[in-house]
Amino acid sequence: MEKLFWGMVGGCTVAFAILLGMYLNKTGVIGAEPESSTELVSETETETETEELTQAEDGEFPADIRSIIEDSQNNYAQAMQVFEDESAAAASREAEEASKPQGNTNNSGTTANSGSTSSSNTSSGTSGSNPKTNGSVDGNRNDDHAYFLEEPSEEMTETEESSVEEPSTEENTTEEKKNSEYEYTLYKDHVAIKKYVGTASSLDIPEKIDGQPVTEIQDSAFASSKTLVRISVPDSVEKLGSNVFKSSELLVDVSLPNELTEMGEGIFDSCSKLTRITIPDGVTKIGKKAFNECESLRSVKLGNDIEIIEEQAFNNCAKMELTKLPSSLTRIEKEAFNGCAAMELTKWPSGLEVIGESAFAECAAIAEVKLPGTMRTMMDSAFLNCVGIKTLSIKTGIEAIPESAFSGCTGITEVTFPKSVISIGDSAFNDCTALASVTIPKNTLSIGTSAFSGCTFTEVTVNAKSSYQADSFESTVKINNY
Repeated sequence: MEKLFWGMVGGCTVAFAILLGMYLNKTGVIGAEPESSTELVSETETETETEELTQAEDGEFPADIRSIIEDSQNNYAQAMQVFEDESAAAASREAEEASKPQGNTNNSGTTANSGSTSSSNTSSGTSGSNPKTNGSVDGNRNDDHAYFLEEPSEEMTETEESSVEEPSTEENTTEEKKNSEYEYTLYKDHVAIKKYVGTASSLDIPEKIDGQPVTEIQDSAFASSKTLVRISVPDSVEKLGSNVFKSSELLVDVSLPNELTEMGEGIFDSCSKLTRITIPDGVTKIGKKAFNECESLRSVKLGNDIEIIEEQAFNNCAKMELTKLPSSLTRIEKEAFNGCAAMELTKWPSGLEVIGESAFAECAAIAEVKLPGTMRTMMDSAFLNCVGIKTLSIKTGIEAIPESAFSGCTGITEVTFPKSVISIGDSAFNDCTALASVTIPKNTLSIGTSAFSGCTFTEVTVNAKSSYQADSFESTVKINNY
């Protein structure tokens, strides 16, 4: 209603201004062209003429202009009357609502709060008897500008307090500490050993420090020790970081905890005196260079949960007498057992999928190789110079025998390839001097250079469509076709 009122007032004002302008223009006051005469007109004469033009015979404005003005004034009076009537009705309704008991609801479904409206909330644009209201909106905010400002000092409700998350206190309870033997981090519920600073030759790492269990030994904590010979790690420890015991040149014996689940890379790298180790169940991966260059390592027992043996994990462990690999093992990465000359494997994992480059190169003591049907990938030189291999069994699954895979395996006497083999790489069986019988399936379509160079068999059958080189076989071999 307020908008209607002010709209009518504005409209009347504009109409009045337009008609006044039209009248003045008609009488020549506005827009009159100046006389071309050069005669001078006195100031008194000009004023007299202007006064005569702006006044009508009846004393003010002509009748048509007065009629328009009176119509505008009547419209304004009507608008004011409607506005005052509406304001009075609104004030009456608010007074009735205010007189109702607190807690009762009005027709719109909202609760009427007794006393929420007072005469002090009257709009400055209305009379005192007809206060302007905002209906169900809180009346206290009309005159109180502080209503719209934030009040940090106001107390939060229980709901608001419960929605505010308290910051974590774990960081606040973390403390870097040191005693006569260890530098360590004390957490709220556990301890992580950072560095050994003692000088003992035989050490039992404590299960608790400052009343909290030791659950982790961090990277390089015992690395390059010049005194440690024997170490026992408590069962509370679940994680050993990278290079924890690396290059501890006198370390002979380490007892690992049964609860261990994670071993980092290079954990015993270059521990040249280490003689035995047992990896507990729960560990799923032997990391890169974990036992690299442990040249004195003899007794190794691998846990039943190991799935991956990473690059150079047991590289050049020349004295290691490992006889079986865990059945859970699926991947053996590059040079994982390279140079393990004493390793006599008799049991191969049934789920093995990948053998990396030179993974078993120079493993002279291996007498039997059984590649399961799960095998999909074998990399170059996988069994290079494994001179002890006498029996080679390859089940259907693998598609390619890579370059130099069994090169120099002078003990192999017989090979039968499964029908899944499509290609045989360069020098794959080069210098297998005992190889007297070879069966190549019809599906094999590619045989590389020197693949069977130096072998002793005298006859072989290949697919007529197979691609092979002049030196793929010895020149004395008779080649038949399917």
